[in-house]
Amino acid sequence: MNELLSYVFSPLREGDIALYRGSGNGLAPILLVAAEETSLGCVERLEHEYALKAELDADWAARPVALTHYNDRLTLVLEDPGGAPLDRLLGRPLELSHFLRIAIPLAGALRQVHERGLIHKDIKPANILVDAASGGVWLTGFGIASRLPREHQAPAPPEVIAGTLAYMAPEQTGRMNRSVDSRSDLYALGVTLYEMLTGQLPFTAADPMEWVHCHIARQPMPPNERVASVPGTLSAIVMKLLAKTAEERYQTAAGIEADLRRSLAEWEATGRIGPFPLGTHDAPDRLLIPEKLYGREREIDTLLTSFDRVVANGTLELVLVSGYAGIGKSSVVNELHRALVPSRGLFASGKFDQYKRDIPYATLAHLAGTTCIQNHHAHAEGTCRVLYGHPFSRGLGDVGGVDEDRDRGSRRHQAVHQLKAFFEQLDVQVSKASDVAAGVR
Repeated sequence: MNELLSYVFSPLREGDIALYRGSGNGLAPILLVAAEETSLGCVERLEHEYALKAELDADWAARPVALTHYNDRLTLVLEDPGGAPLDRLLGRPLELSHFLRIAIPLAGALRQVHERGLIHKDIKPANILVDAASGGVWLTGFGIASRLPREHQAPAPPEVIAGTLAYMAPEQTGRMNRSVDSRSDLYALGVTLYEMLTGQLPFTAADPMEWVHCHIARQPMPPNERVASVPGTLSAIVMKLLAKTAEERYQTAAGIEADLRRSLAEWEATGRIGPFPLGTHDAPDRLLIPEKLYGREREIDTLLTSFDRVVANGTLELVLVSGYAGIGKSSVVNELHRALVPSRGLFASGKFDQYKRDIPYATLAHLAGTTCIQNHHAHAEGTCRVLYGHPFSRGLGDVGGVDEDRDRGSRRHQAVHQLKAFFEQLDVQVSKASDVAAGVR
């Protein structure tokens, strides 16, 4: 776009995805989002946000106008609704009236996002524009927004999870065995409101895995205990948003918007906000079935107890879980994800595929590859070298050298023989966990 040459740009945010405000004589103001083309993920985010332009409205979002190149960078041109990034106003507690006059339209904007069938997945102050004079609030940063009403987040290394860890819902980390839906945005809204009320994040962490642990397992200090001037009702609203499981949070942005409006009305009328029942207008527009395992408490406890023994004693254990196809074995095993976070454990999985029975160690190869990928992102590449220098590799032998002309029976026999040698060399302590097998079968 040659018109961009006539603009003067001032930075609003730097980084891999930078945000600039453009102005010029007689020109409509614009926002420019620029991505480093060396980062494939950043480019994909801009392309995805541009693809959502028909679903975004200027009343509550900075709408995309064009996707082009400028100064050798892929850039997304947005309409400029005005205002400043919310993160520029933070660092100290906001005055209560100011807080409510931002929080209410912010909840309203998020309600509009969800009514359009979108999940933002990256709600944070840097993606919120606020105009204090007009009371307007607009959302930006739709680069990882989802059109799906519910999606599963795989347990990827925290360094590569899309989103911002400090504001990320527990289920969005992939370690809760739960799906991501619109209520994940409400958790991020809760973190943002907490920061507005107290001037601080509810958690602090030194590395990505610690952020994950905070969101999954730690309870934040209530805002009114951190800042004495915060009314108890507002503190309770924020803490409800920060519930670890989605079922315990507000279910809709409309519900939180209604409670915030009532709080503002009481504050302006009486100068105080008294206690009132929360969520009386919080009615979901669709049936939401709780994602909870029922009747598997004993099996899950057996798995967690086995893992705790491994962590405490440094021993190796093998737990066998059996059952018919589709009965829920994977769901039971995936409950381990939360237990792995405090000890910084790794979770690798592999499937015994009926169509890959002629490939020796296909499942073990996938397990090993997954483990190495996780260690690579955790900056522990040495573990991969140790793994392949382990008796594991010597027990497997030269799998790649198996003659493809041999019949499948011969290859299976060789696989079984070498696999047996592998387990003998590892000296694995086997726990058949008959209770688990009997309970899941």
